[in-house]
Amino acid sequence: MELYRDERLKIFILMLLIFFTGFILRVETAHLPGLNPEERAYLTDDHGLPYMYELDSYYNYRVTMNYLKNGHPGDTIRDGIPWDLHSYYPPGRPAVYPPLIAWISLALYRFLALFTDITLYELCFWLPALIAPFAGIAMFFLIRRYSGDLAGFLGGILTVTAPLYFARTLPGFFDTDMFNCLFPVLAVLFFAEATESDNQRYILSGFLYALSILIFSFTWTGWPFILYVTAASAIIYCMIPGRTASLKKTFFPILLALILIGLFNWDQLSYALNPIKLNAPMVSGGDWPDVYGSVSELEPPSPEVFISALGPLNLGIGVLGVLVIISIFLRDEMRRRHLKSFTPFIFILTMVWMLFTLTGYYMSVRFGVLAIPPLTFFSGVFLGVFFSYMDSVGEGIPVRFRLLSVLMVSLLVVSVSVLEASEISRVPLINDDFAGSMDFLKWETPPGTVVVTEWSYGHYITAAANRPVLFDGGSQNTPRAYWIFRAFETDNESLSVGILTMLASSGDNAVSMLENRTGDTELTVRVLNDILGVDRSSAARILSEKYGIEGEFSDKLLNYTHPPRRDFLVLTTEGMRYIGYWYLYYGAWNFTSSNSTALYVAKDVRKSDIEGALRSGLWMGKKPFRFIVRDGDSIRRIEVNGSGNFSVIFLRDDNLAVAVDRYHEGSLFVRMVLLGEDTEHYRKIHRHGSVTVWEVI
Repeated sequence: MELYRDERLKIFILMLLIFFTGFILRVETAHLPGLNPEERAYLTDDHGLPYMYELDSYYNYRVTMNYLKNGHPGDTIRDGIPWDLHSYYPPGRPAVYPPLIAWISLALYRFLALFTDITLYELCFWLPALIAPFAGIAMFFLIRRYSGDLAGFLGGILTVTAPLYFARTLPGFFDTDMFNCLFPVLAVLFFAEATESDNQRYILSGFLYALSILIFSFTWTGWPFILYVTAASAIIYCMIPGRTASLKKTFFPILLALILIGLFNWDQLSYALNPIKLNAPMVSGGDWPDVYGSVSELEPPSPEVFISALGPLNLGIGVLGVLVIISIFLRDEMRRRHLKSFTPFIFILTMVWMLFTLTGYYMSVRFGVLAIPPLTFFSGVFLGVFFSYMDSVGEGIPVRFRLLSVLMVSLLVVSVSVLEASEISRVPLINDDFAGSMDFLKWETPPGTVVVTEWSYGHYITAAANRPVLFDGGSQNTPRAYWIFRAFETDNESLSVGILTMLASSGDNAVSMLENRTGDTELTVRVLNDILGVDRSSAARILSEKYGIEGEFSDKLLNYTHPPRRDFLVLTTEGMRYIGYWYLYYGAWNFTSSNSTALYVAKDVRKSDIEGALRSGLWMGKKPFRFIVRDGDSIRRIEVNGSGNFSVIFLRDDNLAVAVDRYHEGSLFVRMVLLGEDTEHYRKIHRHGSVTVWEVI
């Protein structure tokens, strides 16, 4: 009994060390290390906390607030479905979102509110740092099962300090990444225990596996991957002659998981059983441009990112671990000596797990977090093999040297992984300029005023200003994306205003109505580009004379394209300067050839570079059509070469040069975002540092 108590105490201490290593390192980042006091103040909100690092976090926060206020994730209920009226205005969209992050946040908030005056925002801010370290504890138990306490402890440390997982679970990164290591590790742990159990414990372990999968299905739409991994592993294992586990033990957990999800989360079960649906959110609609091509986290990682995000130490030891384990598996004596608890089943399961997640990571950066647990598992098992070897070499090596080797390797793994994590910091995308502009929108504009802005800022505006947006992170890959980009890309102000007036008042009704009639996206776009920049009577004449569209259909279409204007504002930021290429690229989309071209190159320069270019009339060795120089509020246009095919905009105050196509220098994007000048129809009504709000006149 005494020994049992000592063992439990040792396990408890190791769990605490793993948890607090992950927690304290994350908490330290909230001080924004590396920034001076003025910079920290600029990036800190009224709660004394850094603004949230990732803009989807504000959507999760708003969903959580809706649960608190309304009892569901939406602003209202429509036909029995929670409905989000702030996103994708005016129709809004279903507020169908994995609810676990909101449920956990509210449960903890209500509990802590009994003893403290913590706000819901503060709870949401700190929650990732509280949840993420539990993944390390789960990994400790998984590795411990096969390689002992010390290897499990080191695997737990590697998990909580893995660079990508660490960076995406900092305080203020209020997103579902905090669950994406924890529940897969729990599922693998309980699935292995159920299959490898030699008694009736497989029932309890199978239930815990099924419960882990069920809970995971409430966290993130990518949850089915771990169900596929375990199911594929079970099938492969059952094809091996001489297997030791029965089919009952192998497939009971999977069957139970399907039953539980079917009972409590039916929509997600049908989603998981049709893998084609997993790609549905990533697929562009019809012939409209695929805007996901502009989202960096959906791109494959570069070799440098691939290595650094997983952690060079973790990746190196993990890959080495795979090779060593395979080598040991081929030799029975070595296997009995150093991997006596490591079964063919767990080898198959973890290999499938690693190959599946590394393939996903190779395809897209967003799946990188999923690849961390299997690599960490192999890292931990490899370290366990090393410790076993040190323990079994006998008289060949002195005991002191063996103990010292184990200690040195352990300290090296812990110190390097902690050092890697401690050097990670993030800078919020939001700052005091945004916060001041949100105050303006919230208190100085009528309720219901629609905001048009870059999609990535949409979630922040709906949460902080309580104003609806046309475009946000939940709707970027829709036909509407083209029209908003087109409104900025064109130099025809009447067309730009007409597009935004249509979208803010009637949404996509005109687009879908015309596309349904013509069955031709290119023709639909051509018609709307012809009529949205003119008045209603001129538009009716164009529809009739040029396209043969008249009568009741024409009247209804014009009600959508030329509605009474409702209140809407345009919000631009200096950050948009660095993504201008996509506005011009998608705004000039050729629907006949399904492609586009655009020149937009932003480059940091010195003032001497600007002066040299103006004297020589050259930029990068070529003569541009025109130089446009913005110095404070003064704007000069300098003709250089009448046959030039590009222009260069110099922003003296910001030491920035932007080269654009000649025909795009008059675009609304250049005039509003780069030059910040009032136009015939757009006028600045508020400016707070890097953020400007425009009204239509």
